[in-house]
Amino acid sequence: MNTQAAKLLSAILAGVCAVLLLLALALELGFGRGYAWLPADRDAAGVAKVAIDRTSFKLPPEAQFADTTARPLFNDDRKPTPDSPDAPDTPPPTKVPLNIALTGIILTPQLHLALVHDKLGNKDLALKVGMPMAGDQGGWTLTRINPRSAIFRETSGDEVEVELSTAVAGPRPNATAVGRPVAVAPPPQPVNGGFVPGQPPVVAPPAQNEQAQALQRRIEERRAQMREEAERLRQQKAEQKQQ
Repeated sequence: MNTQAAKLLSAILAGVCAVLLLLALALELGFGRGYAWLPADRDAAGVAKVAIDRTSFKLPPEAQFADTTARPLFNDDRKPTPDSPDAPDTPPPTKVPLNIALTGIILTPQLHLALVHDKLGNKDLALKVGMPMAGDQGGWTLTRINPRSAIFRETSGDEVEVELSTAVAGPRPNATAVGRPVAVAPPPQPVNGGFVPGQPPVVAPPAQNEQAQALQRRIEERRAQMREEAERLRQQKAEQKQQ
């Protein structure tokens, strides 16, 4: 321990000793011994009991508060606050009927999904249970998916069950059919001046006749062109052999 620390410790001990000495002197002189209990109240038993009013409180009639209503205390001009006009009633939202087609259903232990075609927005959606429709049909929510149908509920509580669509779209225009050819029976040829016994007369429309004739001409022109090309190739081969 250095000298400075020893001096500081000595000063602290000296202060403690001085405080203890002062306390001893105070006790010796009798400080703190002059307390005593107050005498008991002699008339406590003779105090009259106060009667308690147990009747329920009733609000005075509203007529007694006419001045308070006519001159409100918390208004600067002490005039009644004018009533605000009633807000105009907002019309309820227009109910949009559900206009969709259920194009597919996926039911697995982990996933329940409905594939929907929105006819209003012309778009396809994949919805889970609890998901609402998009766009103008947002008021409809998918609530249940069955193996062959889906149930939608509107905000008003109406429910609609949509069956799975099984319609198959027809072939697109100018589409080329791929697969095994199917024999088609030719239509009955008109006899006896265009009449078939037991059937009405068959008369081909003029437009179809023109189209058939134009197609026949193109086929004949193509065949003639192919014959010319074949003849040209045969002549070239013959000339090469002669050379």
